[in-house]
Amino acid sequence: MIEFGEPLRGNRIPDLTPMIDVIFLLLIFFMLTSIYSKPVIPLDLPDGASAVKEEREGIDVGIDPDGRIFVNGDPVLIDEFEIYVARLLADEPGQPVRLMSDASNRFGLVISVMDKLRLQGAANISIVTDGATLDEK
Repeated sequence: MIEFGEPLRGNRIPDLTPMIDVIFLLLIFFMLTSIYSKPVIPLDLPDGASAVKEEREGIDVGIDPDGRIFVNGDPVLIDEFEIYVARLLADEPGQPVRLMSDASNRFGLVISVMDKLRLQGAANISIVTDGATLDEK
């Protein structure tokens, strides 16, 4: 008969390598599949009691407190703004344009941007507000 040695006694530590591999694979999976948010321009929007939430595709034009203009999150110089918007409107004419301006901006700058949008054929321009009424403030 075959004789086997005595079984090992004492602390046996399980091999953690496969578990560490699985943890790293899960970490990589969740890092690659998570949804990254778009960069957002910090704006203090003016109040509007009659605001309606709109979830359609279109062009987002933002004016930050320093007067810089952003189109769909991309910074655009005021001189290049008309050309940039004309290209976007040429792809899909009639698409809505949402204008977001900080409450502290000069009114003249907002009107200038609206005029340039209309000159390029934007007919559906909405001004975005935060939806709060004066009573809520």
